[in-house]
Amino acid sequence: MNKKSDSDRVQTGIAGFDKLAQGGFVRNSLNLVSGGAGSGKSIFCLQFIYNGIQNYNENGLYITFDENEESIRGDAAPFGWNLLDLEKKKRLVVLALQPFDSKDLKQEIENAIAKHNVKRVVIDSISVFSMAFRDEHYKLRKELYRLSGFLRKMGCTVLMTAEVQGEVSLDVTAMSNTLSHDGMVEYVSDGVITLHNTGIGGEADRAIRIVKMRRTNHRRDPVPMKITDKGIVVES
Repeated sequence: MNKKSDSDRVQTGIAGFDKLAQGGFVRNSLNLVSGGAGSGKSIFCLQFIYNGIQNYNENGLYITFDENEESIRGDAAPFGWNLLDLEKKKRLVVLALQPFDSKDLKQEIENAIAKHNVKRVVIDSISVFSMAFRDEHYKLRKELYRLSGFLRKMGCTVLMTAEVQGEVSLDVTAMSNTLSHDGMVEYVSDGVITLHNTGIGGEADRAIRIVKMRRTNHRRDPVPMKITDKGIVVES
């Protein structure tokens, strides 16, 4: 497989991760970050956004359906990521939205992206967005394609989180359990990353796995990782 140019890839800056994926996420792609409670999904996404601003000059938008803006800033603070400072500098937008109440969610997101020249977007979590459609699977699929389509059109690389009950399986030969609330988001996504609380053993006893990533010759087995005071470190 030909080596991808830097322009094709969006580096996360997460120590050890980009080497697993030919340099990072495919530019303008939609990616799912899935795992159980406390597996590090939000940390991974915050690190992606923060590093994008600080290291790669790419403005960010962090959309939360679960928490308020202050909670997101608080989640980032222990790692030395001062989100409020980046917001004041117009490099970052943090939006707390309610998919049940927002009349035009797409328009709110589109306005933020255009106003601040956003290149990286996090949706935390897509599970709450999916719940707004309950058992309307056709409508959910339609809205997911609509959302992903306009984000790609606006030139954004997107990470979405999804929480699963219990632990995602580490079995690399079979993936019988769903990786999102509705079992649908993983099929819409260009890439799927799973985070695991346990299973590898050793000092970290955490793992990360790239389940799929289109147009990428990626590593496919679970790889040890740990959460440090500077964020996630993948021990590849």
